[in-house]
Amino acid sequence: EAGGLAHLLPGYRLVKNPQHRAEVEEVWGLKRGQISPNPGLTAWDMITGLEDGIVGLLWIAATNPAVSMPDLERTKAALMRSPFTIYQDAYYPTETATYAHVLLPAAQWSEKTGVMTNSERTVTLCPAFRRPPGEAKADWEIFAEVGRRLGFVGEFAFANSAEVFAEFVKLTRDRPCDMTGLSHEQLRSQGPTQWPHPAEEMGRTGDGEKEDGEIGRPTTPPPHHKSPSTPSSKRLYTNLRFHTPDGRARFGAYHSRGLAEPPDPDYPFVLTTGRLYGHWHTLTRTGRIEKTRQMHPEPFIEIHPCDAARLEITDNQLVEVRSRRSKTFFPAKITKAIAPGTVFVPM
Repeated sequence: EAGGLAHLLPGYRLVKNPQHRAEVEEVWGLKRGQISPNPGLTAWDMITGLEDGIVGLLWIAATNPAVSMPDLERTKAALMRSPFTIYQDAYYPTETATYAHVLLPAAQWSEKTGVMTNSERTVTLCPAFRRPPGEAKADWEIFAEVGRRLGFVGEFAFANSAEVFAEFVKLTRDRPCDMTGLSHEQLRSQGPTQWPHPAEEMGRTGDGEKEDGEIGRPTTPPPHHKSPSTPSSKRLYTNLRFHTPDGRARFGAYHSRGLAEPPDPDYPFVLTTGRLYGHWHTLTRTGRIEKTRQMHPEPFIEIHPCDAARLEITDNQLVEVRSRRSKTFFPAKITKAIAPGTVFVPM
């Protein structure tokens, strides 16, 4: 709902939709047509854009593409060609930091006040409970400061994260994710709240506040607190009315295009990657904690017993794994948790 993808605008709006662009332009005080109708670049388009010279500045925040992107050797070569790379993260060193021209230290979750929405649509105020070290700043502060230095003083005149959230909720008015009844103040007093939560439910509109949440201030009400206007576990569409012009659901029929690289006799397996219980993303965070490192101290490759027997692979045996681009070695972990013909490596 925040519009964080290249083809989206806040409030579940599409960049290509002229009405959606006009609605955002009105809230932002822009002239009609100032928002480009062309979606931005996807993460992989940015990599190919570096190769083609289309991307002249690359700003990376809170991710580690030198490890997480596909076709890593190609990705690293593209990062080397970047004319100017800004890397903004709470952790250092990381593999991507090697390719940066400028490093911007960012505050992590415990060091900044903000709002988090989970997959159940529950919005929670997360107060800071410690101060950022050194020159580290919240991500919104970094973006706003750069915006002001580029001349957009009025557009980025936020005093705190409550004001940033207040602008966002204005963009959700009359949208499926309407949160105009929410503010930092309301979340602090009422506790986690599900959207939609329009202003009509509260008789007020979310607005900015004087304080950004004092460090250490309690914000969560008693465990059994429930809002009378927003019952917990509220389900959408139980009235069979949907967010379409006629209120009826629309079904889309799509045919699978298949795998981009289907298995063949030379490469008979499909490799999947993902996360483990104790580790997140590329170990930039969890890999620094001894307790979580001990949960999974070494990498491995999961393989089904039938595939392992056919290849005469035994448990914990070091095996060479080759793709069309590179190769590496992993100890084998034989398990029925993986489907035959598929192997898994944690990232």
